[in-house]
Amino acid sequence: MWKPPANFITLHYAWIIFTSLLALAIIYPYGNLSAIDAWFFGASASTESGLNTVDVKDLKTYQQVYIYIIPIITNLGFINIVVVAVRLLWFEQRFKAAAASFPRPNLTRDVEAQAESTETGSPEKTSGEAEPAKDKAPADQTDRPIALTSGAHITFDQDVKEPRSDSTLYIPPPRERDEGHAFVEQSAVASSGEDDDDDAIKPADHSGLTRRRAYHHDGEPSMSRTKSIEHAAASLFVLGKTGAAPSRRSLSSSRGADLPYLSKQATVGRNSNFYKLTAEDRERLGGIEYRALKLLLKIVSGYFFGLQLFGVLCLLPWIHHAPAKYTAWLEECAQGKTWWAFYSAQTMVNNLGFTLTPDSMITFRDATWPLLVMTFLAYAGETFYPVFLRLVIWAMSKLVPKQSSLTEPLRFLLDHPRRCCMVLFPSRPTWILCGILIAMNFIDVLLIVVLDLDNPAVNDLPSGPRVLSALFQAASSRHTGTATLNLANVNPAVQFSLLVMMYIAIFPIAISIRASNPDEERALGVYAPEREPDEAGSSRSYVLAHVRNQLSFDLWYIFLGTFCICIAESARIADVNEPSFSVFSVMFEVVSAYANVGLSLGYPTVMTSLCGQFTTFSKLVVCAMMIRGRHRGLPYAVDRAVVLPGERQDEGQGQGQG
Repeated sequence: MWKPPANFITLHYAWIIFTSLLALAIIYPYGNLSAIDAWFFGASASTESGLNTVDVKDLKTYQQVYIYIIPIITNLGFINIVVVAVRLLWFEQRFKAAAASFPRPNLTRDVEAQAESTETGSPEKTSGEAEPAKDKAPADQTDRPIALTSGAHITFDQDVKEPRSDSTLYIPPPRERDEGHAFVEQSAVASSGEDDDDDAIKPADHSGLTRRRAYHHDGEPSMSRTKSIEHAAASLFVLGKTGAAPSRRSLSSSRGADLPYLSKQATVGRNSNFYKLTAEDRERLGGIEYRALKLLLKIVSGYFFGLQLFGVLCLLPWIHHAPAKYTAWLEECAQGKTWWAFYSAQTMVNNLGFTLTPDSMITFRDATWPLLVMTFLAYAGETFYPVFLRLVIWAMSKLVPKQSSLTEPLRFLLDHPRRCCMVLFPSRPTWILCGILIAMNFIDVLLIVVLDLDNPAVNDLPSGPRVLSALFQAASSRHTGTATLNLANVNPAVQFSLLVMMYIAIFPIAISIRASNPDEERALGVYAPEREPDEAGSSRSYVLAHVRNQLSFDLWYIFLGTFCICIAESARIADVNEPSFSVFSVMFEVVSAYANVGLSLGYPTVMTSLCGQFTTFSKLVVCAMMIRGRHRGLPYAVDRAVVLPGERQDEGQGQGQG
């Protein structure tokens, strides 16, 4: 029997569909909504689309709570937290298995036996020559000098003579001891050319005791440090040795550059794609990636929930001390001030678009503080999320001390972001993304202000609040779907520009995701070979190839959805007495649903989206558009940052994924 593949995209579809159908079990039984309207709310909330067929203020409080929680747990930021947690759990399971597979060496027995043979040995020997082992001393010998300390250090009693200044004691690692290699005393001169400074064992005087560092081979774990999963990761899989020894080389993100403590042939290429990794290299690379993921989980969780809290803290004091016209409007809508602050913060961070006031934000369009805060929340929660997330990580890397344990994982996140997170990009693509988003918003604000200079629906505000209102509307056209303007009354050119902006809103992030995907040649394998982007070509042609793929991926869904609704609503569209029903208004609604924005031209007699006037079939089509559009910004098939444990590729086949 056929079973769907258990990959990220399939599970994402299943989660969104499940949470949308959950509305039938939670908000439908109350009886104030039809089944199709209940599911419409579920689909709109799950996809953060924000289109509504019934006025939100008419819902019961528990129904409003449902459409408050669902957008949080289906938001891409929250899903990103879950993905990082799943990958971190997989790493921990791998560490447990690896730590259990290494037997703890019996160092006490080996050290005691070697010390006894050294005590009975010949006082004279050739420099650099190994001394043969002698007969063992009695087991109850009381003057035995030796105790094993934590960290595989060897402690000698203070009455033991210091070793010859020209010799060092070589203690073989467990693997070599199992093969029969004995402890030998070597000439310091002879061993200086063979042993690295980090590996040489040197005497040190500390509180009357002579301590010698245990020999630690690059390929061997120090099992004394594996008392926990984190210690196992640090000692067995981390890049480089643990302890105070400094790294000899720094991790570089340039192609072909040397990598610390990896084999010499290991290189890192485009999009942090590692090549020519040995089995040991993969394990060590996995160690630092584990620590980076552990830190990233804390960062993305703090960012996502901290942003929600920040919005509440900014809006709650304001609404409780707001001018009377705003509070009176909330009272007329039967909505509490505190609930308004919580819900407004959530709807902006999660880019939902539902508001507790039927006119969206039109009444608040001259309220400077909430518009500034909500505009920032809209940007930080969606399209500027990769920019702000990298900014947070970069700031942390500058603030933590260089000797901090956070330095290396922060550096790894900055140098190889797409190995750890789907929406975290390298420096240059992040700057490009930021520039594109700023340019798009500037153009949008300019069009809204300039094209409606003589429009009384817009120019009734002073210049300052008008620009701020336009900035909020520009953010909403690519994010939340809230409105400070009655879009049915704005310039037709502004309406068309909003339609275009809604459609291309996801393009910058979607192209950044695919262009920076280490597995992009497999991810784009759904296309014919001649249509796949050529990473060897110029950056411009490479991006254009992704744009063409995105257009072919999207447009036919929008055209098909519009066509189906035009068939179902043909009578009303053809009626000249209903100018609000037109092919353009239908396409505007479909694009808004597919782009998960939520803007609507509305209908004159109701305070809902235009889709509230659609037939049941048309509402089903809009729900399908919302669910399908929710997945257009995600990887086509495989992405290194969201790959599940069972989907890992074999790195020996050219792709070094750690």
